[in-house]
Amino acid sequence: MFRISRRLDYGLQLMIALAARDNDQPIPSAQLSDQLLIPLPFLHQIAHTLMQAGLIKASPGPRGGLRLNHPPETTSVLKIAEVLEGPICVTPCLDCNEDCARQSFCSAQFMWDDLQTKIVDLLENTTLDMLAAQSLKIKQHNAENPAGEKTQIPAD
Repeated sequence: MFRISRRLDYGLQLMIALAARDNDQPIPSAQLSDQLLIPLPFLHQIAHTLMQAGLIKASPGPRGGLRLNHPPETTSVLKIAEVLEGPICVTPCLDCNEDCARQSFCSAQFMWDDLQTKIVDLLENTTLDMLAAQSLKIKQHNAENPAGEKTQIPAD
């Protein structure tokens, strides 16, 4: 089963929350943990990895917290995914530093290659500002529909 790790999902949610911020003020990690329903120790672990990669920065102190290190329109989801999980590789046959004994006669390789290319292209062409805009639409929709009606919110 193809599955996005919880680490990547939480990391992306963290980055979207930081990108959706109107100002460049840091957000306390405890506030992010509560808002995003991410256990605080796990959020700290993910944030540490993102800081090491230079995607976010932390400000210490009572008014400190986390914030983006680059404009959201310059950060792709692919970059975040590769920082948190490593290179995208749907199967070892596809240039993922592993040899496959069946490579010369594998009839499924073209399909896996196509899938990997599509995944990488989608992640590379989706930026944090795009996801932050969608997040704001969802918040506005929820504010206008407090009864919790489940309706599809169109993407632009």
